[in-house]
Amino acid sequence: MRRILMLSLVAAAACGPGRSELVVDWTFENKTCAEAGVANIHVDVANEVLSRSDFSCQEAGQGLDFGSYLAGHYQITVTGFDALGALTHQTIVTLAVGGGGQSTYTIDVPRVAPSTVASANLTWTFDGKSCADAFVDTVTILVDPNPDGTGGTDAGTVACSTMGTDGAFVEPLTGGMHTFAILGLHTVGNAVHLVYRTHRPPAYFFLAGLITDVKVSAESPP
Repeated sequence: MRRILMLSLVAAAACGPGRSELVVDWTFENKTCAEAGVANIHVDVANEVLSRSDFSCQEAGQGLDFGSYLAGHYQITVTGFDALGALTHQTIVTLAVGGGGQSTYTIDVPRVAPSTVASANLTWTFDGKSCADAFVDTVTILVDPNPDGTGGTDAGTVACSTMGTDGAFVEPLTGGMHTFAILGLHTVGNAVHLVYRTHRPPAYFFLAGLITDVKVSAESPP
């Protein structure tokens, strides 16, 4: 189904002279998003502010009604992601909006070229417990740490659980062997406490263009 996107206070105004409603329908490799393996869709309009830009396949699988626009040309980017969050499809098109009525376009979003980097799909536990049971709010991810779990490259701090999944997606990674460690953090007021850390970083093999599932555990310090 389509959902209305209100772009700004100006775009949200009622249609008047020189304005037109912009409707964009899309497919992915001439397939529906579900058939093409697209789970989520991100849309951007250059130089415009969207009140919402991310949708599930179920919400915007057939396209979107972007609301009212002034006559002119608009650059729109449509990006498709699979269920693991990897970018799979993308296109950038420039569409002309006429004065009055409705401007409707149908575009096909191609698959992007095979990735030249590897990706890790991390899931984690804390002394065998979930984020909720361990009272962990956020997790810092360390790539290629020392054998005791210290050091390494800081790959960022993310929410411990996202959409029911205790884990995160990490890329880009080079091909070959990589190790991973995590820091489990709990926030009390303005203070962030280290409550769990990885003592024995697991090692996994990676190939460019492929996703490797990685399981990481953390234990109570030290």
